[in-house]
Amino acid sequence: MSLNFGSRSLPVTSRGFALAASFCLCVALTPVAAQTSAVNAPAVAPAALTGMPELKPRGGGLLRVFGFQVYNAYLWTPNGQAHDRTKPFVLDIEYLRNFTAKALAERSIDEMREQGTGSDAVYPKWLAEMQRVFADVKPGDKITGVVTPARTAKFFHNGVLRGEVNDAAFTEAFFDIWLSEKTSQGAFRKRLLGQSP
Repeated sequence: MSLNFGSRSLPVTSRGFALAASFCLCVALTPVAAQTSAVNAPAVAPAALTGMPELKPRGGGLLRVFGFQVYNAYLWTPNGQAHDRTKPFVLDIEYLRNFTAKALAERSIDEMREQGTGSDAVYPKWLAEMQRVFADVKPGDKITGVVTPARTAKFFHNGVLRGEVNDAAFTEAFFDIWLSEKTSQGAFRKRLLGQSP
């Protein structure tokens, strides 16, 4: 299996390339460099903040893989406080490469499987849900994932609601792709959580 970056193809030899995002998801290889600046986080689409507490950027920055810019991602938490998985939050990702919704969904399942979350019994359902709420992305497109007070997951593409997944187990497993201690991108997780300079 390989990842295509424009005219170049790179073999995938480590854990699933997600989040890209799974929304991401594209987070399976070790980043060569990542820059953090929560202060410079772009605004989250107003529609994504409806019904949410006041959120401020906690951390994030640019993810590079083998020198390729993959995405800018920022974590928004209530008043910018330390991340608390029991409270609402937003993960805002601006993609810098082309990815299909199908690829993002499949890589998300790979990351969940690697972390030991979910099961073979629920993966088909979760895969279908992600393909329903994700969109193909091109450079400059944004996917905004929202964990609501009710523990549902809403997904926006360039500020427009794509759909909502009403499954707390999915919500936890999906955002753990970036935020769990088991993530394949430990250094980038620290940047999202505001734990690195």
